[in-house]
Amino acid sequence: MKKEQLFSIGYHLNSWDLAGLPIKPALEFLKGQGFEWFEILAWNSLSDVFARKYMDLGPQEPAEVITDTTFLRRMATLSQGQREQGIRLSSLYCNGTFTDPKMWPWERDAFEAIARILAGFGAPVLVMGGGPSEAIAGKHTADDYKTFCRSLEEIGRITKEFGVETVYHPHLDTFVETREQLDRMMDELDTNCAGLCIDPAHLVQTNSDPVDATKTYIEAIRYMHFKDSAVDPTLKGFDRYAAFCELGAGVVDLKGLADVLIEAEYDGLAIIELDVSQKTAEQSTIESIAYVTEELGLSLNPAKAG
Repeated sequence: MKKEQLFSIGYHLNSWDLAGLPIKPALEFLKGQGFEWFEILAWNSLSDVFARKYMDLGPQEPAEVITDTTFLRRMATLSQGQREQGIRLSSLYCNGTFTDPKMWPWERDAFEAIARILAGFGAPVLVMGGGPSEAIAGKHTADDYKTFCRSLEEIGRITKEFGVETVYHPHLDTFVETREQLDRMMDELDTNCAGLCIDPAHLVQTNSDPVDATKTYIEAIRYMHFKDSAVDPTLKGFDRYAAFCELGAGVVDLKGLADVLIEAEYDGLAIIELDVSQKTAEQSTIESIAYVTEELGLSLNPAKAG
């Protein structure tokens, strides 16, 4: 007997957020499309510093000052969306350095505070990316992996006390970009403390197979991104990010990915993600929904569909 889909599907607000578009109408739109869950960047100053220092994001405007009022008002907007629209926050995405002993206490405390906020929302996951890439820091040593994983485990133990799972997201321009680096991290990481978020679009950009990675590490996967990319090996730097596209418009084997999750009876969340849309955020969302429901035969909310 064919197994049924157990995971629900949400949407990431990047296409609005990174384009400077307001969040509240986006939440209303996503709820109207049938989504019950959303993810968004935490947008705290430590994440912003990491992105500007280590990530190849192309020309940047001067950094804005992220005050406590700015951050808290952002959280209030998410709270209003959850309270008024009934669409729930699944996670806040944060960057960290993890390997800098002087920076880590500050990062750890920020992660703990964000985890407390997530617990207040009833959000299940803290998604973390970051760590200096080999292009920046040089070839990672065994000690680098130990330091990196001990940091992930430390915050993971803290967040578990709040009922929030910590997961690491391999990402371009970070500590884990390739399958080889992912394997080395997973050999070192205590997955009882921290788990994994697979984003297939970032892995295919490094010629890594996200379906095989998902199959290999399914027991440690506690969160998923559904993301596609029109990979072009000639693209460098920021242009690699511009290759991200609507689901079905790229080269990611999303059907294979969904099949692995269904066979493994994965019952977490899968979040559709696109960075800045080349169309409109709304049009890209509609196209990705159509691919997920019509081509993959998935439901955004299988429990309700059942």
